[in-house]
Amino acid sequence: MRKIFITFALLIMTMGLFAQNFDYYFENKTVRIDYKHIGNSKSEKIEIENYYVGEQWTGTVSHLVEFERHGTLMFEVFDALSGKLIYSRSSDCLFYEYRTTERGEKEVATFEECVRFPMPKMLVKYKFTGFDRHNRPTELFQGSFDPQSTACQPMKKEYKVKNLHVAADSRDAIDILFIPDGYTKDDKKEMMADFKRFTKHIMECSPYKEMADHVNIRAIEGYSEESGVTDPNAKIFKKTLLNCSYNVIDLDRYLMCLNVWKMHAIADDAPYDFIILICNSKKYGGGGIYNYYCTVNNEGEHSDYVIVHEMGHLIGGLGDEYYQSEVSTRDFYPEDVEPIEPNLTTLVDFDSKWKYMIEPGMPIPTPAIEEYMEKLGVFEGGGYVAEGVFRPSMHCTMHQIIYNHYCPVCMDALEDAILYYSK
Repeated sequence: MRKIFITFALLIMTMGLFAQNFDYYFENKTVRIDYKHIGNSKSEKIEIENYYVGEQWTGTVSHLVEFERHGTLMFEVFDALSGKLIYSRSSDCLFYEYRTTERGEKEVATFEECVRFPMPKMLVKYKFTGFDRHNRPTELFQGSFDPQSTACQPMKKEYKVKNLHVAADSRDAIDILFIPDGYTKDDKKEMMADFKRFTKHIMECSPYKEMADHVNIRAIEGYSEESGVTDPNAKIFKKTLLNCSYNVIDLDRYLMCLNVWKMHAIADDAPYDFIILICNSKKYGGGGIYNYYCTVNNEGEHSDYVIVHEMGHLIGGLGDEYYQSEVSTRDFYPEDVEPIEPNLTTLVDFDSKWKYMIEPGMPIPTPAIEEYMEKLGVFEGGGYVAEGVFRPSMHCTMHQIIYNHYCPVCMDALEDAILYYSK
C-alpha cells in the first residue's frame, strides 16, 4: 500500500491517540461551512457564506488529521489557544479544473463548495490553502469559529433515507450516499431499482467486495419536478432536484452539479463521507472529483464501469489514465512536477509512487508490448496526454472501459481510503 498506511499495525498504534483527541477537542456534532470559490487561471479567493450545525458527527474519529495531502485544496482546523492542528482534510474541486480551461484564462467564475468538520468544544482557527499545478501553496482564507458565539443555522432533515448496504457503525465504515436527480414521483419504481443496481455494481467490484464489512451505502428519496437532466448542447432543459447538467466546463459528456450547497443540505439527512449523484439520463456521462462528489447517468451499457471509475476519483484520489478522449482541461500535469495522484507519475519522483511494487528488471519506462500485458510497470500515456505522463498498467478501470479491473496501484489507493474511514 502507499505510504499513508505503511502497515496496518501503524494504524492500530495511532487510532487510540486520535480518538482521545476527538473527545478532548470535539463534540459529537457536525459543522458545515458553505463558501464561494471565486477566480480564474490567474487568481482565486474564498468567501464564507454560512455556517450550519447538525446533530451528529458521522465521519472518522480515529484519523482527524490527514497523514498526507491528496487534494489540491487543504482545509485545516487549529486549537486557538495552543495553535495545534486538530483536524485537516484535503479535496479537489471543479474550480481547479475550470481554471485550466480556455475559458478559465479569460473569465472569472464562482463555484459553490462546502467543508465539514466536528463541532469544536472551544474557539478554533481554520484556514484554506490552495495548491497550483506545481504544488505551490497559496493561503486563501483564514477564519475562526467559536461554538459559543458564531452564528449558525441548524441542519434540516427533510428527506427519507433508504438503507441499501449497511454493515457497520458510521464511525467504523466508509459511508456512501446516493442522491437522485431527474426522477419524478412517477419514476419512483425506476429510481429504487437504480439504487439497488448501482449498489450491486459497487459491492461486486473489488476492493469493496472484499471490504464489505466496512462499506455502508444509503440513498436519499428525493424527487424532481421533471424527468431527465439538462443537456444544453441538445437544447434540453429540465427542472430537477439539483439541476445537474451535461457540458459543464464545456465538455459535452461531463455531467456535473453546480448546486453544491443544496446537494449537501440534502445529504445532511443521512450519514455520509462521499456523495454519488445518480442522474436519470440515457446519455453517457458522469464525473468524479476527489472528496467533492461524483455523478453517473442511470442508463447505458457501461453504467457499471462509469460508477466505479468515477468512485476511483472520488474516494481514492485516482487520476484518469486515458489520453485519447476529448477533454477541456489543458496542461493539467506539468512534466517537471510529480502528480499528487497515486496512479500517475512524470518520473520526477517515482520513488514516492509504485516503484517498490515493480518486479526487478522491469524496464522503466515499460514498452506497451504483449510481454508486459499483465505486468505492473510504467507505461507512457495518461493524465490526458500521450507523452510525459505514465500509468502503472496497460489495462485498468482508470484507463479504459473495463468494469472491476483496477490495477494493483489503484486497488491499494482505494483500500487505503476505506481503512482511513474505519477504526
